[in-house]
Amino acid sequence: MSKLTEIAELNPKRSLAKGTLAPFIEMAYLQTNARDLSKISIKKFNGGGSKFQNGDTLFARITPCLENGKTAKVSGIENDRVAHGSTEFIVISAKEPEYDEDYLYYLARLPEFRKYAEKRMEGTSGRQRVSWQSLAEFNYNFPPKEMRKLAGEILKVFDDKIQLNTQINQTLENIAQAIFKSCFIDFDPVRAKATALADGLTPAQAERAAMSVISGKNPAELDRLQADHPEQYQQLLALAQAFPSEFEEIEGFGDVPRGWGVKKIEDVIKKIPVGKKYSQKTTFSEGLVPVLDQGKSGIIGYHNDKAGVRASIENPVIVFANHTCYMRLISYDFSAIQNVFAFRGEETDIYWTYLATYGKQEFTEYKGHFPDFLIKEIVVPNVELTELFGQIVKESFSKIAMNDIENSFLTKIRDKLLPKLLNGEIKV
Repeated sequence: MSKLTEIAELNPKRSLAKGTLAPFIEMAYLQTNARDLSKISIKKFNGGGSKFQNGDTLFARITPCLENGKTAKVSGIENDRVAHGSTEFIVISAKEPEYDEDYLYYLARLPEFRKYAEKRMEGTSGRQRVSWQSLAEFNYNFPPKEMRKLAGEILKVFDDKIQLNTQINQTLENIAQAIFKSCFIDFDPVRAKATALADGLTPAQAERAAMSVISGKNPAELDRLQADHPEQYQQLLALAQAFPSEFEEIEGFGDVPRGWGVKKIEDVIKKIPVGKKYSQKTTFSEGLVPVLDQGKSGIIGYHNDKAGVRASIENPVIVFANHTCYMRLISYDFSAIQNVFAFRGEETDIYWTYLATYGKQEFTEYKGHFPDFLIKEIVVPNVELTELFGQIVKESFSKIAMNDIENSFLTKIRDKLLPKLLNGEIKV
């Protein structure tokens, strides 16, 4: 058995002059149970806090961040600059990065390592911390450095694929949100049709103009779409035809497409009972049914009873976190903790409903936000138009759901392999 300090430095000295504008990472940028940072900002270094660079591991030392799995490997800092961050990070740096940079990150994810840290937390309830000195005393049967390098490389493959899927999902959702904004916030197809008709073009030409603004394709590209993918072309044409070509004024909203209305969200959605409420104490680390929480990571644990809500890729459900305002589409059976609400559109398409309500309620303080969310007003078209729009974006959201399922599968395999690779039980 060897101490952690045989292969790592904890809170190593890093040179950064006071007053320097430098990359900055706060605790919120560490995602729960994920390797990669959600964000890197720039902030003036005031002389305090942690200092680190690419390749270092950031280990959250304070409750509840430690228990929630906030641990990240630093990457993406330009020109390998020294960065700074929260005082609540313990920086773990490899003495031999070639062999141990990845290995140490995964060691910090090892349940044995995390339990060791949790047992050594000190301080008042709710503000307990583990010291870097206590962490430095961790003993482990480290395999030879060549095996440590291979273990890190194998585990890294899983997280690289998870990160790629996550980036693809973000791109797909951003595209869907952009199309929605163009169609139902800025009313671009309606404006395109109105302008075309005012210029003396035919209704068919006006529809073609609407197709261009919806798809972002020029006439030649639309011709190719019609030739190569006639079904997609017909979907796009049907959507363009469903938009009106005139506006009317609605008080408080200005000009909106003729025939559309304004409704409160509570009049558009249908709430779904989530069944038995669970908590961290009543869930397990593994199980058949995931339990959703209010954070971006989404899952607090599992149980083996009947799921509170049934959902699938073909019939997803929208969830809203009452205190954090976090919203997402769920495509698998689940249960939930207190203050996680589930709903679908009363009549409107699920994807339209999700995009129409997404972000309507912003977090202001730690309180219940769902009542405020329900009374927000949105512009609502006819049901047929929401369904035609849903057909256009369904493929993207189905791909997102499939990537999420794959990420869950990869995570489970990675976590099964992790302890056996780290201790050398699996020879590589």
